[in-house]
Amino acid sequence: MSGVRPESADGAGSSYGASSGSPSGSLSGSPYEVPAAGSVRAELTERWGAPLPRVRAKLSPVLHPWLRRFVELSPYVVVASSDGDGRCDASPRGGAPGFVRVVDERTLFLPEESGNRLLQTLRNLEHSPGVGLLFLLPGMPETARVNGWAEPLTGSDPRWELLPLDPEERERLAWGSLVHVEEAYYHCGRAGRFAGLWDTARIHRNQTDPPLPKRPAVVTEGEKHVRNGRSVHGVLGGEPVPEAGAVRPAG
Repeated sequence: MSGVRPESADGAGSSYGASSGSPSGSLSGSPYEVPAAGSVRAELTERWGAPLPRVRAKLSPVLHPWLRRFVELSPYVVVASSDGDGRCDASPRGGAPGFVRVVDERTLFLPEESGNRLLQTLRNLEHSPGVGLLFLLPGMPETARVNGWAEPLTGSDPRWELLPLDPEERERLAWGSLVHVEEAYYHCGRAGRFAGLWDTARIHRNQTDPPLPKRPAVVTEGEKHVRNGRSVHGVLGGEPVPEAGAVRPAG
């Protein structure tokens, strides 16, 4: 199920990246007023040096056995995409371990449920096929990263019957994407360890004493206004708490 990468939109007429940055003394600005990433990268390369050979060596054009097994065990992936103007979106997907299917060493199938029906990823793919996938495995500090391009398809595509799906999934799913792998690698567990992401004591505390109240109620014009509430895990004031929904006791 390999394919030929289509040409992405060239973003003609866009000023994205044209500006040298936000006005002096301000950290805010138009989404098109971005710093010159090339000059920053050059500065950092001069300061820190090039990546070590062992770091470069972990970048793979295919899913080697360790990465393949990670994907087959993962119940959670974040999908990053962008439109033709560079506006980005990162969207989570979850399911039973291995819900993202490994078709072969160069191809994944990402199934899609009905979800919130905003179809933001699909809207982006209309303009730019590039995607980045970040797979997590509970308890594992490492993550798996896959970059490539996505090819959406539905049951009307003849290849749908060739996908590694069980009959119920094949009937239920609305659509999905073949993700053609261009670069895949494992990411070391430093970020997860720094974050204490899988710290069982913290997880237990967040389950028994949630750090946030119930999510804001949604109304037709968007989320309700928020107000400052009582302390959250010892942080006083400044924590937005929805007007609606129960507020847990201060921790």
